[in-house]
Amino acid sequence: MEKYFVDREEEISLILNGVKMKSNMLVYGLRGIGKTTLLEKIKEILTSERRKVLYINSYEILSLEDIFAIVGEKPTIDARYAVEILLERDDNVIIIDEFTSLIQMLSRCRPFEKVDDVARYFRSQIQARVKRSGESVILSSSALGFIKRIAMKYFAPLFREFKLLFIGPMSLEAIYEFALKHDLDEESALSVAEISAGNPFYAKKIIEQVKMLRVSPEEALFKLIEPKGDLDIYFSALMENLQAEERYILHLVARGMNRFYEIENKLYKDPSPYLRRLEENGILIKIKKSKKFSEYIISDKAFQIWLLNQEIPSLGKTSREAIYISSLGFEALARELLRAITKEIRIQDLLNQEVVLPPFKAVFNVKGSDYEIDAVGIRNDEAYIFEMHFWGKARISKVNQLIKNAEKFSKEYERKIKEKILISYFGYELKEREIREIKRKEIKLLTAKELREIQKRTKIHLGF
Repeated sequence: MEKYFVDREEEISLILNGVKMKSNMLVYGLRGIGKTTLLEKIKEILTSERRKVLYINSYEILSLEDIFAIVGEKPTIDARYAVEILLERDDNVIIIDEFTSLIQMLSRCRPFEKVDDVARYFRSQIQARVKRSGESVILSSSALGFIKRIAMKYFAPLFREFKLLFIGPMSLEAIYEFALKHDLDEESALSVAEISAGNPFYAKKIIEQVKMLRVSPEEALFKLIEPKGDLDIYFSALMENLQAEERYILHLVARGMNRFYEIENKLYKDPSPYLRRLEENGILIKIKKSKKFSEYIISDKAFQIWLLNQEIPSLGKTSREAIYISSLGFEALARELLRAITKEIRIQDLLNQEVVLPPFKAVFNVKGSDYEIDAVGIRNDEAYIFEMHFWGKARISKVNQLIKNAEKFSKEYERKIKEKILISYFGYELKEREIREIKRKEIKLLTAKELREIQKRTKIHLGF
């Protein structure tokens, strides 16, 4: 599939400006989010400007000999010398993709004994390179927890040496554009944007399946996660590197048993060390709402869908219909964002009305006898009712549907409705008199812009 590069102009500009200033940068983000493509683009631009670039894919570095082969030096058994000789190439911009793999390999070589030893020595050599006015060193990693430990805390080894640049999912609009450029029709392109959650790797795989098998994007995704499918192989390899307890915890969280006590009750032991390791590897995100109340979410939505599609004897296999509702699509992403709120958020809606979103005790969808609600947020005895719309601009009919659903929910569950909120990703098509009526009834209208603001406040990146 031909490569199209979209929606990373800001990141490219930041990195190139950093290179001009000879700043060292650490680019981090989830697997498949586009870090490698971004760094390859940076290499291409710098090379076109006749700058020397040393690009290293750490997954290809299996031993010290590989490092010495790259720099053209005679091998030794001293791992410190390997780091020195690599970073002494001061006239090269050095790009090391997935550098945590390189550090882990070095930690198994003399005289290092653990990863932190390598990180500290790496820091000392970076400091020496800076004093020599060496060109920038650009690192990337998918190990989010590891990055937090070695670069985000005040006394961490790389805290002062690198500027951090987080690479989140692409916007859903960018994935839509990406799919259109690969000759998908508008409806299929929107569907790819919705179910890939802004991950360009998954979008690319889904588009390939759609074009090759002539199936819908949803069907393409399920083909990919079925046994021997591309994503099944990808996720199976990830699971093989985890302990049995960690694998079980992921299956529990995927199925909605995502609170500490629920996991503990199922695991029959303290899950803390396993949860911590999953966090460090960027597989789980901890949402701490109070000292005693935390939830865990799976950061990779396609991985969550794969987990739900697996048949576990004690947990069963989730039906496709249930997967669609719980984890697939715009409504599921929006619910995840609402769950991620840990502090009260105040924003202005499309009509400049104030919207106050609290940390919800629970967020869920509701299917009644004659109605369906995309999201209900519960705070104390009050309910916030959300209606979602992704396919084009919402009209007044969606507002009326929201009002009716809220009334039915209030009557059936005897709950006071605190807010009625319509979220239409691509905006609205409303007449002036309809807008006046919406304001009078205090209906709140949100779009992609407001979702991005909420996303920014929660620091949970879901592709909005």
